Amino acid sequence: MENKRKYHRIPSELVPCTIDVDDVRISGLVADESISGAKIVGLDLLTMPFNKKLSLEYRNEKIEVHARNTIRAEDNSFMLGVVRTEMLDPERTNSDSNAMLINCYVKHGNACVICMPIHIESETQIVIQLWDGVQFRVPRSSLAPMSRGERFAMLREPGCFEYTASMYGFDTSNTEENIQNLFEYEFGSYDDCPVAKLAVGAHAVL
Repeated sequence: MENKRKYHRIPSELVPCTIDVDDVRISGLVADESISGAKIVGLDLLTMPFNKKLSLEYRNEKIEVHARNTIRAEDNSFMLGVVRTEMLDPERTNSDSNAMLINCYVKHGNACVICMPIHIESETQIVIQLWDGVQFRVPRSSLAPMSRGERFAMLREPGCFEYTASMYGFDTSNTEENIQNLFEYEFGSYDDCPVAKLAVGAHAVL
């Protein structure tokens, strides 16, 4: 198989790091790195937009990076792949995208529905807002962050899809097109997220 990675990655023996996300510092470990970017593991994330600009600090260096892909680990933390800002095409560096790598959900009826954490009150309490504007104070333990792949797999379950589609006012017919429409409503279109294109037709990893 052809190796499509442009730069070789070097394991970094889990170097402690922090990423700054809108002035919130999150601890993690750099698992490997290359000229173009790094893979950070052990992150406690609730949401993450594709191409989000972040500050990565490790080994007494602070570098500007952009979020490119994510995977959930067995311990429910997330791995985040980032690329250095200077390695991006200038046209993509500051481009906005409505695509998400991770979205946050809360249990509602027979489904998990999307929500936006808007204020972290403490380590255990978070204020969230549903897409209809209603706000709630909930235990952090009640929130369920999901990657693109996890949510797409969940929406393929008929009960979850029908309940969620009905709540959003979508067609509840359980067809591939309707599942895709609902998925893109929550995560953004494939055109806005090149990472998602890697799994077209594969359903398992988006």
